Amino acid sequence: MMAAYTTLLVILVIVILVGIYFYFRHRARKKALTRKYGHDPSHTELYFEEYFEDIIESWDLVREDEAHRWADNMEDRLSELSGKIESLKSNKHKIDQEFEMVENRIDKLETQEEMR
Repeated sequence: MMAAYTTLLVILVIVILVGIYFYFRHRARKKALTRKYGHDPSHTELYFEEYFEDIIESWDLVREDEAHRWADNMEDRLSELSGKIESLKSNKHKIDQEFEMVENRIDKLETQEEMR
């Protein structure tokens, strides 16, 4: 019988300690959020405070710092693309010249064939 009381007492102490822990944790968090917002945060503010990262992730939104990095790198990306475009244009010019040579050879062969 004594062991049952001891077990209940230990369980009660653990429950009380866990309750105290969560009370002070909630109180400290509320105090930090009050400092952040300048007033007691509303339920909406608390919701976004807790789930903001998940919302950004699930909606595929972009943070402001990521948008600034993307914009800052735009010049580099554009110059790289310009280089690729110039390379493609020069390749097109070479291919056009080779195509013209092939057409001339075909015309020459056709005229030789007609003369026979």
